[in-house]
Amino acid sequence: MGAISISRRLILPGLGIVVFLFAYLAQNVWQLFHIDDITRAIRNLDQAGVVTGMAILGFVEATIVLCFYIPGTAVAIVLLLGMRPGWAQALPLVAGLMVGTLVGYGASLVLGRVLQQRLPALVGEAYFRKMQAWIERYGLLAFVPGAFHPNQLALGFAILGYFRAERVWRYFVVAGLAQLVWWGIYASVADLVASQNVVSSSNFQLYVAALFSVWFLYELFSRQPQNVP
Repeated sequence: MGAISISRRLILPGLGIVVFLFAYLAQNVWQLFHIDDITRAIRNLDQAGVVTGMAILGFVEATIVLCFYIPGTAVAIVLLLGMRPGWAQALPLVAGLMVGTLVGYGASLVLGRVLQQRLPALVGEAYFRKMQAWIERYGLLAFVPGAFHPNQLALGFAILGYFRAERVWRYFVVAGLAQLVWWGIYASVADLVASQNVVSSSNFQLYVAALFSVWFLYELFSRQPQNVP
């Protein structure tokens, strides 16, 4: 089961590398799918549709099992980097993302209660126990650093459901507030990246592919001990 768990964890970063290398070739070699054209098309969409899309991405990334296969947060960050929305545009997008994420956490909580003994095997026994130990040691505070990526808290809420924790509303509050802080950091970094000349619309995909490569290596080496008998 350990090898299967590792392969699942490698799906998203591996897919991200392939997709963005393909996007780089499509734009710079085949002259297709230019970022400027894509972001211009997104800006022309109905705001309600974009906000709904962000909510769906948030739900997927915050729901255990689904989050292992669909790169919702990665897509959202790429879209926001390309759009560089002002406050008037950003607030509805963040609100949609927040609602979708919190609903996804609720789904993870329910799934943790329903799956029970199947949950550790599904997400990987070592990964499950590591997150469990983190929550047992730090309690609510464990959900602050975990909010840097919804996938971590998806498992956290599933574990709360698994152990049928009480007063779970506190974890939703902490997760929501911590996410706002992390998203603010991401927005600041994105603005810094977009404001300089090193990363341009022509090589942007290579930088994203490099980030996915770092993620891939992290997952590969952090999960490797599971293969040791």
